[in-house]
Amino acid sequence: MIILLHAFLKKVGEHFSLRKALSFWYRHNKILFFSCFFIVLLIGAWSWYYSLYQYRLSDEEKRQYIERNFRETIFKEGEFREVVDMLADRIRKAETFEVQRDIFQGKGVQEKE
Repeated sequence: MIILLHAFLKKVGEHFSLRKALSFWYRHNKILFFSCFFIVLLIGAWSWYYSLYQYRLSDEEKRQYIERNFRETIFKEGEFREVVDMLADRIRKAETFEVQRDIFQGKGVQEKE
């Protein structure tokens, strides 16, 4: 096993060198980046299309999904009425607020002795 690996690495070493790889990279790095970007873009577009238009759910799976995610909430009418009344009282108090004394006229202000 070790002898086969050594022979393989020796053959690869004859045809491959780090200098050739770096030279290839420096000459073609823009094309390589663009091709990688384009490949990732195509994979993303395919995944998006597949998730939108190619889904397959049986009727049983659809029913289970609806039961799991769209449970009806219980409407608590009593608590709702209490909150509405509290908000109405707050608005009514805010509208009827009056200033009892005008501090700019100086009435009722005593001087310090």
